[in-house]
Amino acid sequence: MQQYKQDFIEFLVKAKVLKFGDFTLKSGRKCPYFLNFGDVYSGESIAALGKYYAAALNEHVQEYDVLFGPAYKGIPISVATSIALSQEFGRNTDYSYNRKEAKDHGEGGMLVGAKIGPESKVMILDDVMTAGTALRESLALLSTVGDPEVKGVLIAADRMERGQGEKSAVEEVKNEFGIDVYSIVNLSEIVEYLSGKEIDGEVVLDEGKVSQIQEYLKEYGV
Repeated sequence: MQQYKQDFIEFLVKAKVLKFGDFTLKSGRKCPYFLNFGDVYSGESIAALGKYYAAALNEHVQEYDVLFGPAYKGIPISVATSIALSQEFGRNTDYSYNRKEAKDHGEGGMLVGAKIGPESKVMILDDVMTAGTALRESLALLSTVGDPEVKGVLIAADRMERGQGEKSAVEEVKNEFGIDVYSIVNLSEIVEYLSGKEIDGEVVLDEGKVSQIQEYLKEYGV
């Protein structure tokens, strides 16, 4: 496993983005783990998050010129990643994000930041993908404001769960739109790295919790 992936998993734990326990998801599923990127709100943590996104982009995708961050969580992610790409890889990349409601004064429109047109090569950045609903909304929006070429989607973590059908949300998006979805890490990598590992003097993921995740995936995994 690449070093940046290992560092990212530890970051998720230390920043309390990744928690293990008993959680009820928006879908109604009872899940033994939870990812909440809303807990990334300090200057230090959002700067670190941007560096992990930039490292994953540098590994997986080269041909893009605009980062699009869907409102709301995608906005700070796209900004932080743009900064990290410049500082870490010497790549000056524009970013853009959407408003939830169109502005009818000033510059107007649905987008803020870089202008997006048919010639644009866009990477969409978001936190996680459960059913792919937010991504479908982003693709629909982009098709009406310039219809750019979407080069891919990068999320922080692939939960490796079924989406709206028997396939994962990631697979459904790829089949429906022909767009590749990348992740900094996936659930399998998280479990592999954290199983029995001490972080700050505490075993984060013991055998019991691993067993709970495995049972959950038997029912909802792909």
